[in-house]
Amino acid sequence: MIGAQLADENLIESFRMHARWQEPAETHEQGGMLMIAGSTHRPGLYRNCALRLDPSVPAGKAFEQAMGFFGSRERGFALLTRKRFDEDMDSLLSDAGIFPRASSPCMIINRQLETVPLPEGVHTVAIESEAHLKDCVKVNMEAFPRLGVSADEVAGFFEHGDRVLGDNVCGYVAYKDGAPQATALTYVTGASAGIYWVGTVADAERQGLAGACTRLAVNAGFARGARLVTLQASPFGLPLYQRLGFRNYDGLSFYFFGRSQVS
Repeated sequence: MIGAQLADENLIESFRMHARWQEPAETHEQGGMLMIAGSTHRPGLYRNCALRLDPSVPAGKAFEQAMGFFGSRERGFALLTRKRFDEDMDSLLSDAGIFPRASSPCMIINRQLETVPLPEGVHTVAIESEAHLKDCVKVNMEAFPRLGVSADEVAGFFEHGDRVLGDNVCGYVAYKDGAPQATALTYVTGASAGIYWVGTVADAERQGLAGACTRLAVNAGFARGARLVTLQASPFGLPLYQRLGFRNYDGLSFYFFGRSQVS
């Protein structure tokens, strides 16, 4: 399935992208594995994580590499698996009594979306400056703690705004009375684009603002040459993405290992 391959390429590149945004961060690609030691010691997506790039690498060998990499650095990590590629890894961990801490549908869409009228007093702007980016970060510093990502960690990913802004990253912020309310980013990698960092402040929930930003972000990906747009849905965002027409193509599982398990 070519679409799934393109979407998966964008997902993988998003890990490299977030590593470039952090400081310090160490990216290690060897033996068919991608491993990132981020700017904090907390395990999690984009912070300290491992993902198998080559499904032909035996699950046991891949897991040993991740354990060795993070164990030598005395930090925990999140191991991510995909249903399409990592069934053997899931089986290996299940047999050892280790089960996912969380999961996320991987979704895809291959058509532009209609824009919708905004509520009175709301307008959207494209993220074209560090001031806009700071407002995007401000929104997600409030939104993402509900998903277990602290405000400080959100800020850490965007500490170097000049690394975020570029031809392959675009996005939108929705404002009401001058205050940022919702946001969404698009990351374009060749023939695919990914939607990341969709968030809404608590006071603006259920007003359609995240949906409006997502529609614009999806269309921006297609305008930059993408053949499809992908995302990994949180429990909060899943109903929205289903309404927009995204469909599942894979599933992402998250296994967490603490320092005591890798030392």
